[in-house]
Amino acid sequence: MCYSAQKLPWSVALLAGRAVGTGVVVDGGWQPEAWWVPSKPEPLRVRFVAYESTSSYLWRLAGANGRNPDDLLQDVGEGDPGRKALAPSLAEVYLSRPALERLSVLAGCAPHTLQRALPNLREPLLLPGHRPRWHWPWAPQAGSLVRACPLCAASRGAGGGVWLAWPDPWKVCLRHRRWTDGTRDDARGSFDLTPVPEVLRAHRYRLLLECRFGPGGAALVADAFAIVGWWWRQAPQAPLWRLREQRAGLGSGAVSTAPLLVYPEAAALARVLLGFERERRSVLEGGWDDGRGREAGESRRAALLYRLEVLASLAGVDAAVGRVPVVEWLSRHHRLVREAASPVLLGAGPRRGPVRCAVHADDAPHTSVDARSCLPWQWTNLHERI
Repeated sequence: MCYSAQKLPWSVALLAGRAVGTGVVVDGGWQPEAWWVPSKPEPLRVRFVAYESTSSYLWRLAGANGRNPDDLLQDVGEGDPGRKALAPSLAEVYLSRPALERLSVLAGCAPHTLQRALPNLREPLLLPGHRPRWHWPWAPQAGSLVRACPLCAASRGAGGGVWLAWPDPWKVCLRHRRWTDGTRDDARGSFDLTPVPEVLRAHRYRLLLECRFGPGGAALVADAFAIVGWWWRQAPQAPLWRLREQRAGLGSGAVSTAPLLVYPEAAALARVLLGFERERRSVLEGGWDDGRGREAGESRRAALLYRLEVLASLAGVDAAVGRVPVVEWLSRHHRLVREAASPVLLGAGPRRGPVRCAVHADDAPHTSVDARSCLPWQWTNLHERI
């Protein structure tokens, strides 16, 4: 759809750099609903923060120019009747493509630039239709709203109150050693990880695993978190986690920070699961479908159970309790896996070859750790009994 240069003379006025009227001639026809046409950007622009939510960016753009967010939304398009702009910590706003184009004018950049910076403006999440409109649901359509690292936000010229659209309900900033989550309390939504360097090491290993093995590595990380999370639900006051909780200055037993507490054990468990998967692939590729293959499989499963019982014991969880989710994983994982579409190269050099890693059949990219696991429980949901 393109706007004709022909406009009815009685219906157009210029206010604050925005063409305003009751209608325009569009493709030779009268369209009374197409009446806001931003003509130039806002006087002051705001720098992008990586992965920022659309709502957070709108609030910052409006605030920098002394405008009310509701007023700015009127320039972007029309929305739900009676709905006002919600705080970025509460909800996310979604735009149609015409609304995205109007926001790009106000922001002073191309639409594709906005889409690169703001993940919830990308094609799969744009509202359908040819009218400029916005929708503000109470829950994000995908992922979670997570507080930005305050030091990262400050480096981009942003103050407090920057929120990100992130797959997980928490985020680690390696650059500034910060943990942030979706807690709306300013005093509890961000923590310094310097006192717990093992959490930073665990996060680096997770990134390495996902980089080398792609979706297969992400699936193993998700399963490791689900298993260790099950342990935490059975023994949240285990000595190792209680001590880490105190060192990090966290509240006792808070589920929002539980992934922080169990991160090192989840990384160690993911390493064990990776070794198990590589041995399984070696057996399958070797064509051992006779008794030797079955015997090797039983030996590998027994070794896995033993190693994870030891890991559970080191965390302060009874070994018999620790093996329960592992047995469940062994029964489910290989019924729900498919091979990655293409091999992933592990390392470099002449002795390094392609490594295939199994992923869950229903895996979707950019989903949370909890959603990627093949195990049936959501351990961070205290309303779910596991």
